[in-house]
Amino acid sequence: MSRSSHDSIAFGCQVVRYDDVEGSIADAVRAEEAGFDAVTVPDHLFHPTGSEEFLVDPPWEAFTVLGAIAQRTDSVRLLPGVADSVRRHPTEIAHATATIDRMSGGRAGLGIGAGEAFTFAPIEDVDWSDPFGRFVETVEIVEELWDSTAEEPLSYDGEFFELADAHMGLKPTRESGPPIWVGGYGDSMRGFAGAVADGWFPWIHAPEQYEADLQRVLDSAEERGRDPTEIDRAVMVPTTVSADGDAAREAAVERNRTSLALRPPLLAKMGYEEVAEETPIMYEMAFEEEQEERLLAAAERIPDEAVDRVTVSGTPEEAIADVERFAEAGVDHLVLIPVGDFEETMDHYEETIIPYFREQ
Repeated sequence: MSRSSHDSIAFGCQVVRYDDVEGSIADAVRAEEAGFDAVTVPDHLFHPTGSEEFLVDPPWEAFTVLGAIAQRTDSVRLLPGVADSVRRHPTEIAHATATIDRMSGGRAGLGIGAGEAFTFAPIEDVDWSDPFGRFVETVEIVEELWDSTAEEPLSYDGEFFELADAHMGLKPTRESGPPIWVGGYGDSMRGFAGAVADGWFPWIHAPEQYEADLQRVLDSAEERGRDPTEIDRAVMVPTTVSADGDAAREAAVERNRTSLALRPPLLAKMGYEEVAEETPIMYEMAFEEEQEERLLAAAERIPDEAVDRVTVSGTPEEAIADVERFAEAGVDHLVLIPVGDFEETMDHYEETIIPYFREQ
């Protein structure tokens, strides 16, 4: 998904209709029709059954849905947004991604992160002691498996994984393999993205803070002798677009207040340190009763204008201005999460927003 320059912006759409597999596939088809360049899907296993506020519908399996979307679309890039490296063995991730890449004619990508507690909390035998260490080994194994041959198989002796003479016969369509985008916010994850990955792909960000955090990615790339302009600069943010701009922004704020609350480091950088101290961070969130109470209490204290900064919302013209702010911050792959009226939002992207940027 690399682009030769960062003067233009590509659009992605995250499709999220939990408990509705066919509806999710249909949304992906609609996104391609509307002109989106990529489709991403979340990767969850368990949703907390005790919550009445969050993730109440059951999730489907991400790679299975991506495979179905591959058969119903022609051009969009397909990737999880993002898969976790804790509950899946890296051989499975490498194999599933290569399979989707082959069945889609080379359209697969791999969005991957270190995991979030809530999505596998019931699995007591998962080692959650060093998620970053497992993540690093996973990415190394995935890339090396794509490069492995019968003559030069992969043997790997890590802290978490061991492989002996492994050879994955099914290869991705491209010799370099599908692009790997790192979903993570911390210094180590951003440094790893710049040093090794094809792109950086965080969830929920504000333009000014994205620009500041991106610098760590670019500096890391330079330190490794890589060309920083070749790093894909992606971000996933919510969107609601309507002819009634006030209603769209109000809906976006109300639907995404708790999402921002789950990003305490970002809240602190945005100037809301006291709120950030009270709310649990996303990767530790299991949506237990005490955590939910803290989350909701912190969310109520976040001003509307803060939530508005992490969304693309309002009228089509206001949404264009929001997109331009992200582009000015360095984003070249903007992945939108539609909330509210999906079809109206898609119509505005198809008729006004995407054409505006295609004509630049």
